[in-house]
Amino acid sequence: MVKITTKPGKYTGSGQGKESQINLEVEVGSDQIISVKALDQYAPGSLADNAFKKMAQKIVVHQDVDVDVVSGASETSRGIIEGVKNALTKADVDFEALKANGAKTNISAKKTINVDVAVVGAGGAGVAAALAARQHGVSVALLEKTISPLGASTFAGGMFAGDSQQQKDQDQVVSKKWLYDEYMDASQGYMNSILVRRIIDESGKTVDWLNENGAIMKLVDAGTGGSFDHIGMPATLHGYQEGGTKAVTKLIEKFKSLGGQMYFGFAGQKLLQDDDGKVVGLIAQGDDQELQVNAKKVIIATGGFGGNAKMRKEYLGDVSTQGQVLQNTGDGLNMAWDAGTARHINGSTHYFWQTFSNEDIGAMAKLVGPNWMPLNALADFPNLRVNNRGQRYASETHALDFAVHGAELSEQPKQTEFVILDQAMLDKIKEGGTVAIEDHYGTWKNKREFYMEFNYPTDTDESIKREHEKTDFTSLLNKLASTNVVFIGQTIAELAEKMGVDPDNLQKSVTQYNEAKTKGEDDLFFSDTKRMIPVEEGPFYAVKFIARNLGTLGGATIDERMRALAPNGEPVANLYVAGADASGMYGKAYVDFEGGTLGFAYISGRLAGIDAAESVKKNK
Repeated sequence: MVKITTKPGKYTGSGQGKESQINLEVEVGSDQIISVKALDQYAPGSLADNAFKKMAQKIVVHQDVDVDVVSGASETSRGIIEGVKNALTKADVDFEALKANGAKTNISAKKTINVDVAVVGAGGAGVAAALAARQHGVSVALLEKTISPLGASTFAGGMFAGDSQQQKDQDQVVSKKWLYDEYMDASQGYMNSILVRRIIDESGKTVDWLNENGAIMKLVDAGTGGSFDHIGMPATLHGYQEGGTKAVTKLIEKFKSLGGQMYFGFAGQKLLQDDDGKVVGLIAQGDDQELQVNAKKVIIATGGFGGNAKMRKEYLGDVSTQGQVLQNTGDGLNMAWDAGTARHINGSTHYFWQTFSNEDIGAMAKLVGPNWMPLNALADFPNLRVNNRGQRYASETHALDFAVHGAELSEQPKQTEFVILDQAMLDKIKEGGTVAIEDHYGTWKNKREFYMEFNYPTDTDESIKREHEKTDFTSLLNKLASTNVVFIGQTIAELAEKMGVDPDNLQKSVTQYNEAKTKGEDDLFFSDTKRMIPVEEGPFYAVKFIARNLGTLGGATIDERMRALAPNGEPVANLYVAGADASGMYGKAYVDFEGGTLGFAYISGRLAGIDAAESVKKNK
């Protein structure tokens, strides 16, 4: 080992994390980094706490600052690296000498375990699979590449069911035919009807099972989350009462309490197969250790490939918005395909409403901090919407049918829309709140509904208060006019110039929209003209949104038992696929009722776990 500094000791450093500065202390010896300690207080077990511990361990073990970031906490990881570099610079550390010393100690260990069932991915589908298999009496290892529960299941609002005990008790059982028809309408027939029917049949049992095991869900009315067009539909959503992260964490703790083996920080690399092509385990890689898992059955549940730009371009085309969950990069799908599973990708992507790009959010935050967030509310009404050519492109009254509108927006150039507002609308909101434009929550004035989505409360009492708050959007829009999000013009022609769209197209769209409102009939896209909001009084405003992609849906062909199928239709021996990695539930669009995707994740995972466990026991 060579010397890295002549000034050993303790040094402080700081770096920029996702939301705040990260402060730390590094103890440096003459030839090594001794320790990295946090000077900030983190909640025990939180993502930030786990990320700091993991990064500190990596830096000390590898004796290097250029280590891989923690999956799911990349910004925090980079902030820690920045802080450590800052501290080491104060210590006059020779970084080349440090790297040379690290290379001498960087030896990856190997470990082998033997279990009946291995599950790759600890989101909703994977956790359900692991817990169900363990409860059916077999040994189980659950592997997750991140350091704590993440994934779409942790920020979803809840899952669908048709005949849960709650629905039975409240006399709100949903017709299985209605659910089946909804799936058929959404898929246009491009679905595995046998699989869909089984998922519907098992939905109520799965909600009951999740509640029994600590993932608390409660039946809520359709539309309580703001999807105005869903009001009056059958109540399918069983909303998380403590948030998705806590629900998944509780299921993992239950799994561990029953003797299940949990391996965070291990990413599946490849499946192991014998000479006959039967899956007999897998190889997973941690930061400093390779793990070989010998297993009689393997269940893949890694959440799709929404975070993989290369795969999105290959399978979805040149224009596809990045998925909400960055760590869902297709690992499991590639493993399943390499093992002989038939590829089945029909472009199914979970587009859901609209959002702002990360770059635009950053630009707005620099100007007004978190105060940009109320801007989202301006997308909640059936205002005129145009694409980046200035054209109307769909019924504006679809705007609060999130799945439908998200799909419509995804088909537009650059998946971009502008919401057009006039001063009269903004003045009404300033004087009487958004309820002066349209009442979205009055249905629940004397009947509170509550659940957690994105781990934040969806509370109809609070929503009612919020829509009655007098809000000065004019001031906010003017503050953001220098960004690439907000555009202001005294005339429609000036607005078009600011937006960068064809002025003739925009004027034509405004005229057609206003005329439809006046005569009470929309001949173009058949909007509900009673809800349309005329664009008449300048100045005029445009707010730019892009399609929000929660992730991809499908990729691996399965049967109704969640078994992976080869191109010849026969099962890939000992392999199952569940959740967003599995095909057969969707055509190209997300189903238009609440809780569909999370429902499939939990139900398919639970069924895969049961089938795998029973198959193992049968063959013993």
